[in-house]
Amino acid sequence: MSVCAKILPFQNILFRSSRRSVVVQNYKKISSFPAFSNPTFGAFRRCCITGSRQFTTSSQLSSKDYYKTLGVDKSASQKDIKKAYYQLAKKYHPDTNKEDKDAAKKFQEVSEAYEVLGDDDKRKQFDAFGTAGDQFGGMGGGGGGYQQGWDFKSNIDPEELFRTIFGDRGSPFGNFGQAQHQEFDFGPKEYHVNLTFQQAAKGINKDMYVSILDNCPGCKGSGSEPGSKPERCPNCNGTGMETVSTGPFMMRSTCRRCSGRGTWNKNPCKECQGAGQTNQRQKITVPVPAGIEDGQTVRMPVGRKEVFITFRVEKSDYFNRKGADVHTEATISLAQAALGGAIRVQGVYEDLNLQIQPGTASHTKMRMTGKGLKRVSGYGYGDHYINIKIAAPKKLNEKQKAILQAYAELENNTPGTIQG
Repeated sequence: MSVCAKILPFQNILFRSSRRSVVVQNYKKISSFPAFSNPTFGAFRRCCITGSRQFTTSSQLSSKDYYKTLGVDKSASQKDIKKAYYQLAKKYHPDTNKEDKDAAKKFQEVSEAYEVLGDDDKRKQFDAFGTAGDQFGGMGGGGGGYQQGWDFKSNIDPEELFRTIFGDRGSPFGNFGQAQHQEFDFGPKEYHVNLTFQQAAKGINKDMYVSILDNCPGCKGSGSEPGSKPERCPNCNGTGMETVSTGPFMMRSTCRRCSGRGTWNKNPCKECQGAGQTNQRQKITVPVPAGIEDGQTVRMPVGRKEVFITFRVEKSDYFNRKGADVHTEATISLAQAALGGAIRVQGVYEDLNLQIQPGTASHTKMRMTGKGLKRVSGYGYGDHYINIKIAAPKKLNEKQKAILQAYAELENNTPGTIQG
């Protein structure tokens, strides 16, 4: 029974007059009752004697600076506040700071600060009055003169926070209800495929394994055992939202039992534990298109999902690629450069016969049209450019030397002199 309920029989006696002398006389009348000596009436007796009400407030509320806790300015945006919160939550999470004894306390302070500053309405009230208001929810309506301890309770799901920061792997939280078994799909995953230059040029089918989140093969995505089906959630009555009463405040949040779906599995599938989806490892064959370039990404469907495949192409020691064109070098002799001839060079798809014109100078670039790489995003093929280099003889026999000396005597446009 509250203090107000115990005082109710005596309020007509006590408050018949507002003058202090009458109040004191009335106090003497009711103080003779045995029940009035109960410690519950301590605050009421002091009220009668002093004639004034005394209120005590917790200094803990006014001493907290949530901006300082998160390390942000008062003008910080919600994006900055959220970023600071995730960084500090990751830093002070008890499961990653087992050696720090104060980690749990700091983590609670950071969560408390974000609970207020992350909500626009609570933040405005905190900026105006130094408190977010809902901290008094645990006091109820009749605790005006009593100082009570303040116990912060965050609305943030700790497991969801852990998954957001650290991912699904190694979650230290136990399984609570159906929502804890739910696996999250963060969109298409990216995989890398290594190729040699010739594989990228000609195209190839590459086998690889991928992991995707797809419908459970046991329940076909329903989340229920075969022969049963999901029922309306008894916690939220099928609305997907539940109402939480905290003192004088009413809050609506996503239903913790059904995670907002409005239904729950009374007989969850044993294979996926009611989630309806499982991580599945599948072998796929990737058709590598001819002419693919290093770093290019293609999208490939896998079942009901899709994955991104990024290609890593090794560099060639012989071919120098520039888009769909390739560049190589070819060496000819001094006689071929002067008299002309033909050479055979390696091409992308086949060997090429190259005709050397008489009087070909060194570093002449010859173009083989349509002998380059296949254009992935267009039509046709690129070109093959061959850079001609003349190899001068390093050693000459007597006959070769005599022939060159005879040619030098007949040459009339030699710059400088010739030895021999």
